[in-house]
Amino acid sequence: MQDARFQQLMPDPIHWLGLRRIDRFVSMSDMKYDALVSQGIEIVERVAIPDELVPHDAHVEIDAKRAAGYYSPEPVPQEPAVAVGRPLEKY
Repeated sequence: MQDARFQQLMPDPIHWLGLRRIDRFVSMSDMKYDALVSQGIEIVERVAIPDELVPHDAHVEIDAKRAAGYYSPEPVPQEPAVAVGRPLEKY
């Protein structure tokens, strides 16, 4: 599947600015990380979204993203967490 946002082009402005290294990369996206590293940009530290900043009912999405390959400093459990999203009745 091709990413509609063309992450492969994302490193271009980084190169144009003359950057060769990112000390703290604040993104869990594996597509962004892979695009930068494949273009020779060194990433020293990857920073995941801290759990305390993720709303309780958004853990469903974060758990799915981690299972799909998004960066997480802790291992992804084989069994999905018992996360509960927002009930549809509220909308």
